[in-house]
Amino acid sequence: MTLKPWYNLYPSSTSEESLYSSSGGAKKELDLREEFYSTLYGASDEVKKGQIGLIRRMRRNSSGAPIRCECRDPLTDEPSMDMSCSDCFGHGYLWDERKIVYYKNEDALRRWGYSVFYVEYDEEPTDIDFVVELERDTEGTPSVPIVRDRLYKIEQAEPFRSDDGRTEYWRIRAVYDKQWSVWPNRYIDTGVQVRSPGAAE
Repeated sequence: MTLKPWYNLYPSSTSEESLYSSSGGAKKELDLREEFYSTLYGASDEVKKGQIGLIRRMRRNSSGAPIRCECRDPLTDEPSMDMSCSDCFGHGYLWDERKIVYYKNEDALRRWGYSVFYVEYDEEPTDIDFVVELERDTEGTPSVPIVRDRLYKIEQAEPFRSDDGRTEYWRIRAVYDKQWSVWPNRYIDTGVQVRSPGAAE
C-alpha cells in the first residue's frame, strides 16, 4: 500500500496503536486517554475526528528560557517584525515544528479569532508555543504539497487530570495571528522534521 506523501512527514510522539493501559488495581473511572484517542483516530464504533497540524515549539536553553534570535535589535530588543529574518520569521525566538493530531472546537469561545484545540496527554504545550493549521483539500486531508495555512498563538495550555492526577488530555486556548495569514516559506518540503531555517542539523 502506498502511503500518502504527508503521512510520515513529521515525527509524532504518538503512533496509531493504542498507548494506553490501565494502572494496577481496580479500574475506578473511564479511561479518558483511551476515549480521547478513539475520538482522534477513530474506533470500530466511532468516526475519527482528529485533524493533522503542526505545533511550533520555541526552543529553550538549559535554564528553560526561550532561545533568542540574533535578529533582535540591540537597543530595543525587538525582533525583525517584517518577517525578513530567515531564522525566526519575526518571532524573536528560534523554533521547531512537528506533527500533531488535534480536535478543534470553533464554538467554545464566542470571541472572534479564538479557538480551542484538544491534544493528547503527552504533547505538553506551553503558552509560548503556536498551533499551525495546514491547508486542506475537499476531503479534509492536508493538501500536497503541504502548506501552512493559519497560525494560532497559544494563550493557555491546561492539562485535564483524572482523580489520581494523571494527565488525560490538554486543552489549548489560542488566538489566530493575523500577521501570519500571508508569510514566507509557507510550503513545507518533505523531510523528517520541519525546522526554522537557522536550525542546526
